[in-house]
Amino acid sequence: MPTLPASSDDIELAYLFDQPQAGRKPSFTSLTGIFRHPQLTTPAAFTALADSTLVRAHLLTERILRARESRTELFKVVKNLDRLSDLLCGVIDLTELVRNAHPDPTWIESANECYEKLCEFMNVLNTNVGLYEVLHAVLSDPEVVKSFSPEAHQTALIFWRDFKKSAIDLPPEQRERFVTLSSEILSVGRQFVNEASAPRPPTAIKPSELQGLKQNGMGTRLQLQARVTQRDLLVYPGSLQAHMIMRSAPAEEPRKKVYMASHSSTPEQIEYLERLLHARAELARLVGYDSYASMTLNDKMAKSPENINQFLDTLLDRTNSYARSALHALSLRKQAHINAPTLPIIQAWDRDYYCPPEPPAPPIALPPLTLGRVFMGLSRLFKHLYGVSLRPAEVLTGEVWHYNVHKLEVLDEDSGVIGWIYADLFARAGKSCGAAHYTVRCSRRTDDDDEAGDLMVEGAQDIVRSSQEFEEVKRQKVKGKDGVYQLPLVVLLCEFARPTISRGPTVLEWHDVLTLFHEMGHAMHSMIGRTEYHNVAGTRCATDFVELPSILMEHFLNSPMVLSLFDPDSSSATRQIGNLHEDPCRSIDTHSQILLSVLDQVYHSPTVLEPHFDSTAALANLHDMRGLIPHAPGTSFQTQFSHLFGYGATYYSYLFDRAIASHVWRKVFSDNPLNRETGEKYKREVLRFGGGKDPWMMLSALLGAPELEVGDAEAMREVGRWRIEDEVAIPGRH
Repeated sequence: MPTLPASSDDIELAYLFDQPQAGRKPSFTSLTGIFRHPQLTTPAAFTALADSTLVRAHLLTERILRARESRTELFKVVKNLDRLSDLLCGVIDLTELVRNAHPDPTWIESANECYEKLCEFMNVLNTNVGLYEVLHAVLSDPEVVKSFSPEAHQTALIFWRDFKKSAIDLPPEQRERFVTLSSEILSVGRQFVNEASAPRPPTAIKPSELQGLKQNGMGTRLQLQARVTQRDLLVYPGSLQAHMIMRSAPAEEPRKKVYMASHSSTPEQIEYLERLLHARAELARLVGYDSYASMTLNDKMAKSPENINQFLDTLLDRTNSYARSALHALSLRKQAHINAPTLPIIQAWDRDYYCPPEPPAPPIALPPLTLGRVFMGLSRLFKHLYGVSLRPAEVLTGEVWHYNVHKLEVLDEDSGVIGWIYADLFARAGKSCGAAHYTVRCSRRTDDDDEAGDLMVEGAQDIVRSSQEFEEVKRQKVKGKDGVYQLPLVVLLCEFARPTISRGPTVLEWHDVLTLFHEMGHAMHSMIGRTEYHNVAGTRCATDFVELPSILMEHFLNSPMVLSLFDPDSSSATRQIGNLHEDPCRSIDTHSQILLSVLDQVYHSPTVLEPHFDSTAALANLHDMRGLIPHAPGTSFQTQFSHLFGYGATYYSYLFDRAIASHVWRKVFSDNPLNRETGEKYKREVLRFGGGKDPWMMLSALLGAPELEVGDAEAMREVGRWRIEDEVAIPGRH
């Protein structure tokens, strides 16, 4: 298929991101607030918005609680619960963005206060017995349930499950215990995460142990420092010196010392983790589950720990032979290096030395991949697949939180503007590290909100006016669709180097291009997931399904046809590089990720409540029974496994979605990744539903595989049999 010729929007898009201080369309309108909310011009206005939002939320809550007084109101309960959720999340999600991206401490302080205030009210709603009883009445009424669309029914079930997980139908004393445990989990979990990244004590490296270190900048400095001082060097885990030693020290002893120091824990750090795991297990028992994993997985694709084990066991079996073959290759390298008569054992501190890092590379030779060139390629790819493109948009004074933030319109060739992406892509002091996709606003139908029914308190109209103005900014008529919709708005945060006059455009490394494609996969899920309910819009879907669109986007970079879109006129020659060197450590790392997923399940199983549970012993036992590389006695890596908090019992999700994405790429896209018919099918069967349809049904329709519809243990085993392509990354992209 021929690529599209460069359009004026393509050229403007490339210019916007590649030229210093480029491309803001001039604004001739008056000052506005963040995201064009007229009142959000100061931190104080942010606080006022949160307060008026709480007033509206109270009014809407009271309306729902009275719903059984009117048959008409019963039919509106699910819609009103979704509105209530959107009302609160619309400000909470905004505060989350401001907390991580705004350069002004006063804005951040205001955002933190608003976040805590609104989350506290949200937690109260989750344990509101009256709301639960009203929803129970709705779901027990056959006539009301029959009136639901599939999306409405799914939304109702989401609320129902959330209530059930909040101990809503337990006696008051047990509900109080639930609240206490929930607070403990949050508090201890934060301590665990803080300690996971806390500096570890240094280890002493003798000057003689640095002999043979690579003669590059860092290696030379280390050796020179050792010779001059004639004293042991104190090397801190995580430092550049530590990384250099692990990658380049020929002697095994210094690598072992650094590894042991890097994977050490204090008794307090282990205690934080085990308190977190115990509190989670007790909370799950309190609400009727045998484990935290059982409680958490109940509404996921996996459904149960048993099904997860089917997936992980099958995947482990499939990976085992490749990983052991790779380990054998490392053993041969080590044998040759130390001149051993027999094959030596690969230890944990050998991995980095015998697997020197090789940066990933594209499959074809390309011109420098500037940030603007990559965005142009993304827009052209979306145009081929979905009839959707990106266009630079006017930014008003006060609309963004930093002058380097750019705004893009997402344009559908039939419907016009379907959402906005704010790109905050350049590194700066105080900005949250890493790459992330923030859903600041979800899609939702708004013309049937019936807001007049909320304002039952005299004088309420004056109290909530600012909150209603905040809502009005969101609403637009979508061409070709019935009704009025709240259009999605997302923010992409990255930390690329900013283009400068002296340095020129920002040129991305290949892993940066992968990251950008990943995050834009999330963004397009948010844009195309056009649902009537906030709670199932776009990326608001099952945890073990949400990474599929983003990981699939990375696979498009395997195609020379897609990479040709980075060329403005598609005329420059591209050269096929051929088969890339296969990194033998890739399958070893995949195996390690599977083991971590198994460990996550062990840590959230009923064994946590057994007397004398020992998280270190569980880790060591897993490595001894199923690992490739022996556990190093005296180490306790689990205290640095911070994903145990955020991903508790769902760490398998990234591997699971990577297996699905690899299979979808091979079966659906790889032959012709620019085919519009294929893109429309993916949009029609998967993206547009968000979380409003069972993911197994979506996957079954996309792949033409009816045997997957049930999503049972056999379906999980089937996914475990699928090959995972490309490198396996530790979950860190959002």
